[in-house]
Amino acid sequence: MFLQFTGPILCKNIVTTAYLLVSKSGLRVNLGKSELAQVGEVPHLEDLAEILGCKTSALPMKYLGLPLGAHFKVQSIWDPIVEKLERRLAGWKRMYLSKGGRLTLIKSTLSNLPTYYLSLFPIPAAVAKRIETIQRNFLWGDSEEVTKFHLWLWRFGVEREAVMETGGGGEVWSFGGRVDFQNAYWDLWGCPLKSAYPELYRIARAKDAFVADNFQCRGDSIALGGSGEDKVCWKPSQSKSFQVKSYYKSLTTNGEECFPWKSIWKAKVPPRVAFFSWTAALGRILTAENLRRRRVIIVSWCCLCKMDGESVDHLLLHCAYAKELWDFVFVMFGISWVMPARVRDLFDCWLGKMGNHPVHMIWRAVPHCLMWCLWRERNLRIFEGCEQHVAELKLMFLRTLFEWMASTRLFGFSSFLEFIDSCCF
Repeated sequence: MFLQFTGPILCKNIVTTAYLLVSKSGLRVNLGKSELAQVGEVPHLEDLAEILGCKTSALPMKYLGLPLGAHFKVQSIWDPIVEKLERRLAGWKRMYLSKGGRLTLIKSTLSNLPTYYLSLFPIPAAVAKRIETIQRNFLWGDSEEVTKFHLWLWRFGVEREAVMETGGGGEVWSFGGRVDFQNAYWDLWGCPLKSAYPELYRIARAKDAFVADNFQCRGDSIALGGSGEDKVCWKPSQSKSFQVKSYYKSLTTNGEECFPWKSIWKAKVPPRVAFFSWTAALGRILTAENLRRRRVIIVSWCCLCKMDGESVDHLLLHCAYAKELWDFVFVMFGISWVMPARVRDLFDCWLGKMGNHPVHMIWRAVPHCLMWCLWRERNLRIFEGCEQHVAELKLMFLRTLFEWMASTRLFGFSSFLEFIDSCCF
């Protein structure tokens, strides 16, 4: 209640009005918890508080958990939120949670804590960065003693489709510190650099170097040769400058380049498996090829098919060992299938193949389960030296899928054999 003080008589009228409100509504005014705060110069504040029977206070003050009267640009008002996030996402908790559990905890803290403050205060960029760092370290397992690989940075989510640097008439990826100089696709040459200049690639000393390792920044530009100066541009906009309309359109478009999030996050699978599938669809799981890109010295070979080159798509889709499992699934469901090139493309075309058939929920969980089994088998072979025959892996895949579907309690399977019969066409 905001009032202009004009004298003791008005104060007594306020008290009378409050007691009338109590008698008519049945509510009770707790003057012991009430505080009187002045805005500007208010004479005789102590006399007013004595008449009303409450305490005095001053701005800024806490009201319903929010710092009322504080300047919105002061970062210190966000300190309680950051401290609560640090307590909720304490390092010891991640030791007992899978990636899916960590993601669930991050979502709950992100939705509960900062959004209440955001209803009144705009969040400063430095505070948002602190919160993101806390969440990122909790998710990927970073600590002061141990540094883990961060398999995905959110700012790279639209890097290939949106933010690029134009240089000398050509285009290169922005954030060059994360882009492979020789293997990235360059629009200027229409192919990777190693294909355009194979002789230079042959004599290059650092074949796995990033773009940032081969260019020198001069101010805000990079000299690439040609007639134009390098500058950051926004591809979805025709003017090449950032527009909110084009950004919203790129987020809501249903085109071919949309990420297949429904196939990944809406399937009835454990959260840690959905998290793994999401990482695999992004091409970020730590296969031998990805480890080599992170400058880990390791032999790039597939331990499943005993062939050279362990990429994400090869391991989960095109490996001869994996192909036997995929063929087994397609025969069981009675489907003719042409395997796409990428894991992302597989999830993109997997959704909706069964229509409204009751078994469609099982079908949506199949790629998650199969890739999860392949990944576990690969890790058992590498880290424990255990190797299963493909027939044993098929049985493990079926039993795992049966357990996942039984846990949903949406099916009336009375036995494992009945579950298999329902999947066979």
